[in-house]
Amino acid sequence: MTNEELISEAEKILNPHKTEDGRLHADVGAALISRKGKLYVGTCVDTPSWGLCAERSAIAAMITAGEYEIDKIVGVWRDEKTEKLYVLPPCGICREFMRQIDRANLDTDIVLGKHSTRKLKDLIPFHKWPEPLD
Repeated sequence: MTNEELISEAEKILNPHKTEDGRLHADVGAALISRKGKLYVGTCVDTPSWGLCAERSAIAAMITAGEYEIDKIVGVWRDEKTEKLYVLPPCGICREFMRQIDRANLDTDIVLGKHSTRKLKDLIPFHKWPEPLD
């Protein structure tokens, strides 16, 4: 699947919903392709006690289906004022979550734009286990 196709899949699930206390859900969407080639999607959930990023929501759907390795992932957000769509890099928690799910995910392609990707390992500084001290 191309970056543009994956971006489109993430965009399809954007469904912003503001709660009476001002929390905003589903304004960020994520889509991923597993190593087995299956598409999983998820949206963000913002609650006072605990928030869930769209990427982790999509990863949870993948894990629920019994998969743990991600081939490619993207997160998107639409500015409601300008209606412009943005590709968002995953936050630090999501980056570390991907790594912890399976170390093979360090080779996951992170979509940063229509024509831009980086490997997860390039976005996590010092991801290698350190050597013991002398």
